[in-house]
Amino acid sequence: MKIRDIEDLKTEFTTEKAFIDEDKRYVSEINDVADKIAENREEQPIILLSGPSGSGKTTTAHIIEARLDGMGIETHTISLDSYFKTVKLNDISIDYESPERIDSDLLSSQIEDLVNCREVSLPTFDFKTAESIDSGIKLKRKKGELIIFEGIHALNPDVVNFDEDKTVKIFMSVITRVKFNDRIFHSRYLRLLRRMCRDKLFRGRSIVETVKFYDSVENGTEKFILPYKDRANYNIDTFIGYEPLIYKDILFSEFVQKFKEISEINKSFSDEFMAFCSSFDGLDRKYVPKNSLIREFIGEN
Repeated sequence: MKIRDIEDLKTEFTTEKAFIDEDKRYVSEINDVADKIAENREEQPIILLSGPSGSGKTTTAHIIEARLDGMGIETHTISLDSYFKTVKLNDISIDYESPERIDSDLLSSQIEDLVNCREVSLPTFDFKTAESIDSGIKLKRKKGELIIFEGIHALNPDVVNFDEDKTVKIFMSVITRVKFNDRIFHSRYLRLLRRMCRDKLFRGRSIVETVKFYDSVENGTEKFILPYKDRANYNIDTFIGYEPLIYKDILFSEFVQKFKEISEINKSFSDEFMAFCSSFDGLDRKYVPKNSLIREFIGEN
């Protein structure tokens, strides 16, 4: 576990170059993993990428794909969300973090077909109707091509029931914690800040609503995701040094307005976030490079 001090981060990220260099560092780490994947592509054509909500799976999968494509290795990325089963719309009894949400039989059979270069018709999930439907996309892997499957349950053998020797397994999450005023701001809270930004900016969900889901999401992480992280061939820390400074600028004003309401939902988090953000000044997201991982959560300027 790494710990960064907020005082160091405040002084480190004062120039555009520092922001760019931080993202280059992360991309370089991911590219090193992609290079190792390329070395064994004939024996291991399937890449399984897992991590809890807010870990940056989507962006990292695309970085790996771009690196491999640039090496002349055609690579396709598929989200495990596409394999969600049809459910009754707005059924509050459904555990949305459970691996039971995934049609593992279809997923595993299609992985088998893809490895053997047989064409498959990819599914997709319509979130508006809660139905699994045919995407209309046909995919047939050619020899030497790679397929990335990314999703929170990608390392669960009950979900991806396939020959382990033919897969590369990656686990990623925010691992670094941030020290402030002799206290530690936990990495799980950093993932929550990512989700709060994404929900606020893209999904029409208030930060209060996101906090309401915190316990459910984290319980799912502890129960369904973390038990399988040791199966990974590679572990990646997705912490970006300047991200706390950016999240404060986006979230803090609304947080102060809704503090009482949020405190009633999760007093531990609300007190910790208030103390944390009071220890530094925020920065405008315009400083964040266009290709940064955290653009997945904060969008464009």
